[in-house]
Amino acid sequence: MVAKTNETLEEYVEHFQYNLQRSPYANLPLEVLKAMMIKGMKDQWVVTLNLMGKGDIYQEDYDNIIQLCMCSRGSTRLKPTGCDAITREQSLRREHYMS
Repeated sequence: MVAKTNETLEEYVEHFQYNLQRSPYANLPLEVLKAMMIKGMKDQWVVTLNLMGKGDIYQEDYDNIIQLCMCSRGSTRLKPTGCDAITREQSLRREHYMS
């Protein structure tokens, strides 16, 4: 599972856990699940978790990583790119002129 473009870390972890419960892989060792979860994360999220944790997130256990992800509410939300801001601004102008 790989993170979607506009997905936050919390949403990614919730989707990961939900999909895991429904899959036949739910009984894999926690180290394997941790590796699968981190592999699907965006690099920015791994850096954030390294800052929030004790340093190297790969050294934490699965449950601690889940806790850190849930504690990071809002800190991992990606800001819109310049293209998104321009598109939004243009649509607002169109709405203004149409009204």
